[in-house]
Amino acid sequence: MAGHNYLSDPRNPFFSLEDDVDDETFLRNAPARTAPGGRYQNLDNDIMQKRQQLLQRKKEIEERTVQSSERSVSLLRDSEQIGVATAEELIRQKEQLQRTEKRLDDINSTLRFSQKHIQGIKSVFGSLKNYLSGKSLDAPIPSTKLSESSSSGSVTSPALSNTLEQVQNDMSTSYSSTMIRASYDDHGLEDVKPASDKVTRALEQNLSEMSGSLARLKHLAIGLSEEIDSQNDLIDNITDKTEKADITLQQQNKDMLHLLKK
Repeated sequence: MAGHNYLSDPRNPFFSLEDDVDDETFLRNAPARTAPGGRYQNLDNDIMQKRQQLLQRKKEIEERTVQSSERSVSLLRDSEQIGVATAEELIRQKEQLQRTEKRLDDINSTLRFSQKHIQGIKSVFGSLKNYLSGKSLDAPIPSTKLSESSSSGSVTSPALSNTLEQVQNDMSTSYSSTMIRASYDDHGLEDVKPASDKVTRALEQNLSEMSGSLARLKHLAIGLSEEIDSQNDLIDNITDKTEKADITLQQQNKDMLHLLKK
């Protein structure tokens, strides 16, 4: 029947000979039929594409989380370094305050001896005056005794020094462990593990280091607080001794001027 022309019914006014086509033309111009499985294949492609998008988003979130934890670790390390530097400066400052207090103790001690000499001179002048005026020398001459200052006897407290040493040792150990782990990863020894395991391991390491840093910072903060309180007391002692030395010196100047006028 190939090549056969299907003639129209002469009695049908709606068809003519021009409307008839042969078999080959009809088959060639027929619309292509969609395979039944094509629709399901497109659905599978959409699902795979969405899955890849979700996996990519998950990877980006994990990378941002790891980077955020690394920044936190870096900030905590900087805070530790600042805390250590502050502790070292406080230790040096306390040594200077103690030297200042020691000098004030020496000054007050010297002023006490000076006061004794001034009292002796006053006694000699008083005796000479009484002798010349014919008064009895039996009456005791009152003498002013300056109360001795009490030194705080403070010695550099080892508390902050011990805290500082312990923190520095812990920091050194922690940083060394981090460098070893980084070297372990750089040599590709972790490549056999899935990416999710690497992210989990990195987060655990960073969180562990953050926890250690926070513990050391807390330990440092307690030591710094105690040291500041101790130095505040030391400054109060220095202030009192300075005022006492100033009052004593002014009194001795008055006594010397009074003796010179006699």
